[in-house]
Amino acid sequence: MKIVAKPVDMIATFSVQGKPTPYKFRYEDRSGRRIEVRIDKIISADSRKLAGIDSIVYTCQSEIDQTLRIFELKYIVGQCRWELYKA
Repeated sequence: MKIVAKPVDMIATFSVQGKPTPYKFRYEDRSGRRIEVRIDKIISADSRKLAGIDSIVYTCQSEIDQTLRIFELKYIVGQCRWELYKA
């Protein structure tokens, strides 16, 4: 996987404690096409602190263009922002 760090539109659920769980997201590919991806499986969720910025990195699996793919989504806690981190 290579680092992409592209902002995405996300639909997520939050637990009572405030931890987000991604459900589906939308991003724009290189050709400008908007692609919507439903997350089939969350493999892991790791809390990280890089350069003083708290984030949660989710390793997920979904079917994109009829191909099963593994990718990482990053939730930046202080900014309440989601990005496609690695693909």
